[in-house]
Amino acid sequence: MNNKILNITNLSKSFGAFKVTDEISIDLKFNEIHALIGPNGAGKSTLIKQIVGTVKHDMGSIILDQEDITDLNDVERAKIGISRTFQVSSIIPKFTALENIVLSLLERSQKTFQLFKSLNSNSKLFSEAKEILLQIELEDRRKVIASELSHGERRKLEVGLALAMKPKVFLFDEPMAGLDETGTKMMINLFQRIKLNSPILLIEHDMDAVFALADRVSVIVYGKIVASGTVKEIKANPIVHDVYLGYEIT
Repeated sequence: MNNKILNITNLSKSFGAFKVTDEISIDLKFNEIHALIGPNGAGKSTLIKQIVGTVKHDMGSIILDQEDITDLNDVERAKIGISRTFQVSSIIPKFTALENIVLSLLERSQKTFQLFKSLNSNSKLFSEAKEILLQIELEDRRKVIASELSHGERRKLEVGLALAMKPKVFLFDEPMAGLDETGTKMMINLFQRIKLNSPILLIEHDMDAVFALADRVSVIVYGKIVASGTVKEIKANPIVHDVYLGYEIT
């Protein structure tokens, strides 16, 4: 049985003479968090953009749930189950937390034209939205305007918007950025739960969070994967220490 939901093979992208991603092969398995780490400029963001479809590949293939999506555009990829969050917030500041989730549910069903009718009369939609808010621990904040939520609460709401889309995979780009210790612990707990909904490909610079969360870690340097394995294997890898971590880890 194939336990891989996402399979990327030999993905490459050059801008002029500069090769940003260089024959990268990486996969994501069901119910796991696969962290992608590396120094700034290593090619992580370009790789994510290639997976999402906003940057066209030069070569390579992307298979999602046994379907070849290599030549699909970003809109088509989103429709079949790729969810990327935290690069550009999709939260509507003047809507409540509940209304934001409802809007995301409507977007999933492609019925955003029914927005105002649904916000006032669709009990099934509200019930599903409340279940999502309960899952992300914001149910008691459902009536709060999004702009009045704390930074950590807005991060959780972003996760809720992604959950509402029922993606096949989550792509999270530095979700711990700007969070204090309490907020980071909250997000770690949340991610450990939602990976059972859909697996997560995670870009994150907070190594404590990576090592707490990841089932596997891949290290990218100068556009190449230089190491991939469990947290224990990555911690013990001398190449990773030399090219990226640069300090002793316990």
